[in-house]
Amino acid sequence: MSFPIDLLNRVIDIQSTKPNVQLRLTRVGVKNLKLNLRIVRGRRSLSLFPTIDLFVDLPSDKRGVHLSRNPELLYEVLQGHGFFRSSSIEDFCGLVAQRLLEKHEYSNRAEVRLRSSYIVTRMPILGNPTPEPCKIFATATATKTDGNVIVQRMVGVSVIGFTACPCTQNLLRALTEKNLQKMGYMDEDVKRIMENVPLATHTQRTTGTVLMQVPNGFSVNIEDLADIVECSMSGKTYSLLKRPSEASVVIEACERPRFTEDVVREMLKAIAKKYENFPGETRVLVQAYSQESVHKHDIVAERVATLGEIKAELNGGV
Repeated sequence: MSFPIDLLNRVIDIQSTKPNVQLRLTRVGVKNLKLNLRIVRGRRSLSLFPTIDLFVDLPSDKRGVHLSRNPELLYEVLQGHGFFRSSSIEDFCGLVAQRLLEKHEYSNRAEVRLRSSYIVTRMPILGNPTPEPCKIFATATATKTDGNVIVQRMVGVSVIGFTACPCTQNLLRALTEKNLQKMGYMDEDVKRIMENVPLATHTQRTTGTVLMQVPNGFSVNIEDLADIVECSMSGKTYSLLKRPSEASVVIEACERPRFTEDVVREMLKAIAKKYENFPGETRVLVQAYSQESVHKHDIVAERVATLGEIKAELNGGV
């Protein structure tokens, strides 16, 4: 037995009634919606299967949000873009956030979060190209102020690499030099040996994350962000490595040992250079999370700043 549609006109809209406790809520919505999204930029096309969260704020005099409007609106936007297309994930989130405010006329703020897996192609030092996974995400908030809607967009990536500890390597260097001297090697020979023999150290699998604001009129390439994260590590990780490639990856990482803190600073420096034409007030969050190998704890370092603040410090400011 189906519910008669004409009966809706005779029932009370419970969501619009006043709640017993009249307090404003900052975020109400639905999480973990799945969809098929196609990103089209020029001649390039990419299919994603992201997870979406949709929220709006709720005034104190409304008991509930009309939650069915959220997935309904999402599918309307996708169809309106022409067969599930959008130019970028942050633009898609921005449009959905604006439309949420239209659907929920009682709300003043809407928020959209998107996250998805993404595949980049990487070339090991030796071997064939391999598809490597990373995480991408985007957020957008639309705020109603004096009849105007202001949209803020952010886009980001999380990429796994690894770091080689410079502190332990420095200790092993001193120990190796001492042992070589005990064996009768002259200082000049010790120096030459140390310059040509890889020095071991312990490593950490490190996840680098960048979340960056995208000002109106500007764009950020996801793969550029992924490159910045990977190149800031001691070394890259790969899904497939044969033995010679594995040795080469370890040697390369040991030649540029880095702390977790170094990774964050390297990412910040690269971002400031890559996006030097962006407005100074552009906000950036950078984090490195290292899973320790010889400790039972993990390490995290991060920085939240504007591009203007980062550039000022790089140029010798406080």
